[in-house]
Amino acid sequence: MLKPLTPWADVHALTHPLLNEVTVSVLRLDQFYPELSGNKYFKLKRNLAYVQRQGFKRVISFGGAFSNHIHALAYAANAVGVEAIGVIRGECSGELNPTLNDAKNAGMQLHFVSREEYRSRHDENYQLQLQEQFGLSYVIPEGGSNALAVEGCAEIAEHIHRSIGDAYDTVILPCGTGATLAGIVSALPSDKHVIGVSVLKGAYYLDDDISVMLASYDQGSHASWQLLHDFHGGGYAKCDANLATFVRDFTDVTGVAVEPIYSAKMFKALLQLIENEEIKQGSHIVAIHTGGMQGLRGMRSRIERLLAAENPSACKADRK
Repeated sequence: MLKPLTPWADVHALTHPLLNEVTVSVLRLDQFYPELSGNKYFKLKRNLAYVQRQGFKRVISFGGAFSNHIHALAYAANAVGVEAIGVIRGECSGELNPTLNDAKNAGMQLHFVSREEYRSRHDENYQLQLQEQFGLSYVIPEGGSNALAVEGCAEIAEHIHRSIGDAYDTVILPCGTGATLAGIVSALPSDKHVIGVSVLKGAYYLDDDISVMLASYDQGSHASWQLLHDFHGGGYAKCDANLATFVRDFTDVTGVAVEPIYSAKMFKALLQLIENEEIKQGSHIVAIHTGGMQGLRGMRSRIERLLAAENPSACKADRK
């Protein structure tokens, strides 16, 4: 059984000049189980418990070269004594990046496939081929999102309640597959509202996916929810100069480190909603920092180049 270092995630009050009369409490899942990238702990714990109950010796899952899911699964599988096979999008080009190096060091076997083959990751016949190749295995979807993940993510609501009680209006979080949002929505009462910030460009199918997840797992009445599609920053893993500047400035002002794939997009959306008065003054918002900070290592050089291009004179001064 996966066990975190501490029983409950910390909550920090956010300080920022744009908040005005809005209170923002940050649920620090990024610090709760850092190796599992925050919310990945909740997605994986019940999947791996099922693997152990059913007697599987290994798991197979999918991800890109900088995947938070692959990184987390490698650590989690190692922690419970299960072999892990990571099917990685793209050919191996020599030296491993920090994400894949961590995964390999945690015991994961990396299986690189072409981008064309990777497109078959959801196909049952392809998954059966992988199971024949690697032996009897339990397949976890890309991103770790399935019914067991939704069930696990429902526990995040208890972490909010333990720290804040009932004194909040809205929860906001970044969304990739929607499983974390679905779990939280299912576990919160109907007087709460959940805002998801999609980090994918044009992923309008997520609204239907979340509705299906809720229908299959929902235990009764639940929080209202909405998904925002205009804060993707150009698409998944994209980062322009504007987002790079936000990552730097937000961290400097608040002391909360963020990365451009998930958390920065969520906080940027939150501040814009407050500035546009789409969130009312006097509201109490819980912002969920879902982690993924290990991915910043692969983005740092790009952020630095973007910042240098925006302000070359300042960079010259820094080098003196």
